[in-house]
Parts: sequence; structure tokens; C-alpha cells
Amino acid sequence: MASLFQSLRWVHIAAGSIALILFWIPAVAPKGGRTHIRAGWVYVVCMSVVVVTAFVMSGLAFTIPVAVRQIARPLSPAELSDFLRVQRLFATFLAYLAGITLASGWQGIWAAETKRDPKAMRTPFSLALNVAVLLGGLTVLVLGIKYRSGPLIGLSPIGPLIGAGNLRYLLRGPQSRMHWWYEHLGSMIGTGIAGYTAFLVFGGSRLFPSLARSQLYTLFWVLPSLIGVPVIFMTMAYYQRKFNDSRISSGLPATRTEPR
Repeated sequence: MASLFQSLRWVHIAAGSIALILFWIPAVAPKGGRTHIRAGWVYVVCMSVVVVTAFVMSGLAFTIPVAVRQIARPLSPAELSDFLRVQRLFATFLAYLAGITLASGWQGIWAAETKRDPKAMRTPFSLALNVAVLLGGLTVLVLGIKYRSGPLIGLSPIGPLIGAGNLRYLLRGPQSRMHWWYEHLGSMIGTGIAGYTAFLVFGGSRLFPSLARSQLYTLFWVLPSLIGVPVIFMTMAYYQRKFNDSRISSGLPATRTEPR
């Protein structure tokens, strides 16, 4: 099991690294153009690999942590208890980030794919996924309070924010002419926030070991959210002004004009 876990880890890291680089191509390319679409789909494939491997690794780390980690010596009962706690916290948080990424990516892709029939997005899977992400954030909050973890507490609102926002769109339906574009844009930025958070949380401790042992490292955990969430709102406001689309009733069809 240890070799399987390590193989999954390297696949996860490779796909995540490619995705974090590719994220910027559709972000800056002309929207709706060939580069935006092609790079966007490659990004989606890479992030799909990241999500699948994250869920598998979190399941292994939570259920059989001793088997998937190479431990050089027998552990005392106290050491074993501490080891299990750390590994299961790691597994829970990894699954939480994977769930946020999946919920954001799913919403972003299907908002664009179903822009002329947004009710098609309202499936049992979509509803259950976003409820799970919302509850996942509350679980992370409880764990953060229980174990006095500032990063867990700081990142716990992201799940409810994304889950509740997605559910509101799914249940209320479109509220503007360009609803699908706003939902696609905000959701895909959300996947970038989750990806860069995972990079700083799990990769940063290895790349910056001295920083990881300082109090400053807590800021790195929440930095992608502190930057990314305001960017989402500012970008939405920019496109709403551009399309004069801030107060349009939900009954209007999607415009034929593509954003650029």
C-alpha cells in the first residue's frame, strides 16, 4: 500500500503542477477563443486527475494510515495515537480541498455547457455535491476549534461559501442575461484558489521548511483565498459593467454576444 500511495502522490503532484501553470492561460487569453477553450480543457483534465488522486489518497490515509506510511520503528501507544490523529486530519483536509475543487469545477463547466438550459444543471449529483462541500466546511471548522488549528478555522468558510453559492444558483436559476458566464468565471477561479491552497499547504512545507515552522506560515494557507475571493467579485463587477447586465431579470435568454 505504501508504494501505491507514493505512486498516487507523484501523479497528483505532476498533474497539479501542470494545472497550476495552465490556469493562467485561459485566465488571460481572449474569452471564448481557441486558446482559452483548448487550454481550459487541458486544465480541466489535469485538475480531474488531481481530484481523483486526492480522494483516493485521503481515503487510504484515513482508513489505513499505518499501511500507507513507511514507519521505521514501532510506535508507542501515545505516538500511535498522535500519528493517527495527524494522518486523519491530513486526510480530511485533503478530501475537503478536493471536494471544493470538484464542486467549483463541475459548476463552472456545466454553467457554460448548459447556458441555454440552466435547469439541466439541477441534478441530484450537483445538489448532493454542494451540500457535502458545505457540510465539509463546518466539519473542518469543528476540527480546527477542537485542535486549535488556525489554518483549518481560517479555511473552513470556503466550503460553505462555495456550496451555498452554487446551491443558490442551482435552486434559484439565472438572475441575469449573462448568468452562465459569471458562474463559469467565478467557479473556475475557485478551482485555482483550491489548487494554490493545496500547493502552499502540502508543498510549501517541503519547499520552505523553515517558514513552515513559523507562525507566518498560517498566512500562506489562507493567502490564495484572501487574494482570489476579492478577485472573483471584482471580475464579476467588471463584466457586469461591460455588459450592462447587473439588473436583468432571470427570464431573459442568454445573450449571443461572447465575452472577450
